[in-house]
Amino acid sequence: MKRIFVFVKRHFIFLSVFFLALLLRSFKLDTLTTFGGDQGMDFIVVRDMVLYHKWTLLGIKTSISPFFQGPLYLYILFPFFVFLRLDPLAGAIGAITISMSTLILIYLTGRKYFSKKVALFSSALFAGSPEFIMYGNTPLYQHFLPLFIVLAVYLFLSRKKFPLNTFLLGVTIGLGIELHLLNVTLGLAILAYFILFSKNKTKNSVWLLGGIVVGLLPTIIFELRHQFLNTRLFLNFVDTKDTSFSIFNILKQWTEGASMFLGGDNRIFGTILLVSIMGFLLLKSQTREEGKELRRLLLLTLFFITILSLKFSAFAPHYILPFWVISVFLIPLMVEQIVPKQVAFAVMVIIIGVNLYGSLGQLNNNHGYTMPDGLTMKKITLSGKIIAEDSKNHSNFNVASLLDGNTRDYPLRYTVLFNNAVPEQVDKYPVNNFLYITARSNKQDLYKTKTWEIVSFSPFNIGKKWNLGDNIYLYRLDRLSP
Repeated sequence: MKRIFVFVKRHFIFLSVFFLALLLRSFKLDTLTTFGGDQGMDFIVVRDMVLYHKWTLLGIKTSISPFFQGPLYLYILFPFFVFLRLDPLAGAIGAITISMSTLILIYLTGRKYFSKKVALFSSALFAGSPEFIMYGNTPLYQHFLPLFIVLAVYLFLSRKKFPLNTFLLGVTIGLGIELHLLNVTLGLAILAYFILFSKNKTKNSVWLLGGIVVGLLPTIIFELRHQFLNTRLFLNFVDTKDTSFSIFNILKQWTEGASMFLGGDNRIFGTILLVSIMGFLLLKSQTREEGKELRRLLLLTLFFITILSLKFSAFAPHYILPFWVISVFLIPLMVEQIVPKQVAFAVMVIIIGVNLYGSLGQLNNNHGYTMPDGLTMKKITLSGKIIAEDSKNHSNFNVASLLDGNTRDYPLRYTVLFNNAVPEQVDKYPVNNFLYITARSNKQDLYKTKTWEIVSFSPFNIGKKWNLGDNIYLYRLDRLSP
């Protein structure tokens, strides 16, 4: 008991940050988590893994192109779906667990390699950032990546003490690339660091690359089995991608990202922070050894992101994720070194306060990130229960949505399966007898829409309607004989 008291006393501020972060990520979870098309498709794959042991070496197709992600994300979700018996909330619980683990690792890294003050401020910034909170309550490939980026930073800073850490660093980078290809910029930056600044350039580079290969083994095995299908799809995407350079898109990408991840969703404040970081990276040279290493690493990451931006200038801000995550450490280091001691504490409190203010404003939302107004996991889960019960007397049915672009409604499809009913496949709309569809209150939209899933089901009448709230309705369409 005394040890617990001593531990709490020693880490009281961090524990306060930890529980605040947990509250912000779990508050109204079934309302604020995102349960969209990506999550629906992923959850169905994980469900097949749990129930039918359909293991995979490949993730789902990326949202921007025809090539595929690695499978690591699905395997991270797997134990949560097993433990929570396939409840759709399992994905969000997994996201919270990964995010809180990242927070702990940020604190440990900051405390071990910088200072307790840096550790606390870095943790508080990550805990209160609106975007990192959203990452922490919504399962998605890149949302799990900050854990691997922070682990890579930890291993990068500790490699001198433990040479094996260079290999483990490579494994971490490879696993991060398995989660999302954007992590390749961090891998390139670390490799370049070894080549430019390491005393044992060849040895460190070989161990790093060997670790990356191990981390990428699932994708490598898939590629060998399928004649490098994913590689060919990626290269074809690169060849056909519009290469027009847009400085406006690049600037927008950076200022939006700084606002979302570091500036409390305030564009002006985020831009000021971004300019300050860039100035510190390019102009400041007097830093302690670990700070110097981190600064060089971030500079190299910035370099490779900039090079890739020449080809992909319209990518979203999360493609710069390694930069934003490492900046969580750099900002308190920067403030500590360039701001007078008398006001440095106040500056960090302001930065964290702006982020918390932006985060608290989002707690009043009535939907998850990128979801239509009023649509929540809670409503989708309720719809699944309704359909499962109603379809007992209305077989050969399918599901669809007119609320957004997710017309085949994979989230609703998952909740129907969770409630032990089985909708027909997504290519069966023309031969189904009944169609359950989520839409707004205007019934005429059902008859006027040109969406294939609805048009192919015509002619029909509205057999039943359920009011889900917030101007969202669940309709059962009954096919009429032609």
